[in-house]
Amino acid sequence: MNFREAGKTLILVSGWVATLFVGVLDLPQKIHSFSETLPAAKEDVVTWWNLNTEFTGSWTNDGDITSTSGAMPVALKIRVYGGKVDGEIWSNGLSDTIHPTILLGGDLRHGKLDAYAFDYIGGREVVYAIFNIEKKGDNLVLVTREQQVQFFPKEAMLFANPDALKEKPLTNFDLILKMLKSQKK
Repeated sequence: MNFREAGKTLILVSGWVATLFVGVLDLPQKIHSFSETLPAAKEDVVTWWNLNTEFTGSWTNDGDITSTSGAMPVALKIRVYGGKVDGEIWSNGLSDTIHPTILLGGDLRHGKLDAYAFDYIGGREVVYAIFNIEKKGDNLVLVTREQQVQFFPKEAMLFANPDALKEKPLTNFDLILKMLKSQKK
């Protein structure tokens, strides 16, 4: 081995050693960065794993010009996480109640939702209706199984609409004022 080849080998080895040394010096920063981002990354993975994106979102039949049934308008905002349904539902049938938008709960079973619309009255959960909700193409089909008073349509084809519940009232203040005025008389 001559002097020139030994010099090339020495330069290559020293470059490798320098890179290794710089990498070792950078190691504490990388460990700190990893420990900072790990909780958020773990949460993102858990959310991705447990969130059912087929049903999660805002849905409505309100404004559906293709419907010929003249179905009662209904809209819902739903989140299915870990097989549990959580959300809210509005219907034109609830417009004469104090809370036209009420809660939605239920479970994911065999690819379909067993859901129910409810509210708390006097500290107790009161169920307004029980539904089956299933995916049909890009839409959802809501079938009302039980309800004491017809607040919801018997069946509705719902399409995704991110603005479905943005304009719906949470509380019917006009009804409350009307009730208060009628008590004064």
